[in-house]
Amino acid sequence: MKAKINNVNIRGCEEKENKNGEGYLLVRFEDETGAPQELVDKNLERKKYYKRDTQGNLDIDISIGKWTTIRIIDFKIEE
Repeated sequence: MKAKINNVNIRGCEEKENKNGEGYLLVRFEDETGAPQELVDKNLERKKYYKRDTQGNLDIDISIGKWTTIRIIDFKIEE
C-alpha cells in the first residue's frame, strides 16, 4: 500500500547498518501536527535531502503481514 505524508519538517537523519551489513537511513521528522516520528529510507543517496528544518512530502510504502513495515520511497521538497 502506498501513502503520502504531507508537510513534514525534517529534524535530521542518521546512517545505520543492519545485521547483514546493509546501510539505511533513520529519518527523524515532525508531521503537520508537530508530533515527532521516525521512518527508514533504504536509499542512502537521499541523505543530502534530509537536512534539519527542510519542509517536504514523504511517499511511503506500507507492507502489512506478520509484521507491519513502513518505509520511505520518495521525498519531495516543498517549493
